[in-house]
Amino acid sequence: MHIIHSGHLNVHSGGPALSTWLTIKGLREKGVDTDIVMPPIDPGDQLIDKAAKPIYYRQPKYGTLAYVPKYDETIKSIGDADLYHVQGVWMLHGTQLARYAMKHRKPYVVTLRGMFYPQALAHKRLLKMIMRRLYQDHTLCNAAAVQATCIEEMEHYRALGFKNPVAVIPNPIETEGLIDRPIPEKPQFRIGYLGRVHPRKRIERLIYAMADLREKLPDDAELLIIGGGDNAYEKFLHDEVCRLNLSNVKFAGFLTGKEKDAAIDSLSILVVPSDYENFGNIVTEALVHGVPVIASTGMPWQELPKHNCGWWISNDQNSINQTILSAYMLGEDKLKTMGENGRELIRRNYSVEALGTKMKNLYEWILGIAPKPEFVFI
Repeated sequence: MHIIHSGHLNVHSGGPALSTWLTIKGLREKGVDTDIVMPPIDPGDQLIDKAAKPIYYRQPKYGTLAYVPKYDETIKSIGDADLYHVQGVWMLHGTQLARYAMKHRKPYVVTLRGMFYPQALAHKRLLKMIMRRLYQDHTLCNAAAVQATCIEEMEHYRALGFKNPVAVIPNPIETEGLIDRPIPEKPQFRIGYLGRVHPRKRIERLIYAMADLREKLPDDAELLIIGGGDNAYEKFLHDEVCRLNLSNVKFAGFLTGKEKDAAIDSLSILVVPSDYENFGNIVTEALVHGVPVIASTGMPWQELPKHNCGWWISNDQNSINQTILSAYMLGEDKLKTMGENGRELIRRNYSVEALGTKMKNLYEWILGIAPKPEFVFI
């Protein structure tokens, strides 16, 4: 079985690139011949993993949203595929891969990447309405299946009138070299944020929590913000820290590799105060490190309290404050137990191996060589 993906595998593309790569890695480990076609990597960026071995097409003159000249020639040069997989929406190179598949009467899958949540569609609404009419809805309607990362994402997709099969497959997380390590000691109570620095992430609520709880948390308690992104919003966050006279809020910037692992290991808890997320790779990243997570109900993480590895709360200021304080009051030993519970949840349901198997099962069903998996909804 040969599969060709379209997408991005550069570090600065963040979570979508990571989950795309881990999907491909999981498929390759299951013996599925898998390639990915992507644009050249910009100077100052890098490939997410040297083992990825992508095929690069020629960069379009007007950026990644633009039509790619001679794209069909690039796909043809790779060889025949049994099925094609478009990682994400809006990008024309993904639509070009879907059209190539239709032209050659081959099935294809589209991964939504959270882009059809109502909040996501509301951003640049007019442009997205035009893009949907021009090409995106046609691409989705003709897909053999669409991948959503959770039931909620599938429901948003269905609410727009789409009728094709939906496979609910979460994003995988790399566990190798991490999940079996001892959880390190935590010399101080450190709250963490991990991810893109952007207004919709509501990071300021963590800063306000540090101000509100300054008399209730220990003197060495700290908030560590890991990530980069919107420069104007980051300046606003720095200004708020100064305005509130906080000395215990640190900005680590965008980290990768061992530096990122060390930063996550240092956390007592991770807090995700976003208004919404379609999945939240940062949750699985924290759990695999044995770090309990506080996630907002704008994320599909009801499993956190169910498996005693975190909290699933409203993202209003009072709820965030009280839950952070409750986490601190538990003490390090109980937080460590929650961390071990989180690791077990990841091992069972979110590992590269487990989700590589699910994706392979989806492809085999589409190709008519296996029965419909239970995670596919017709």
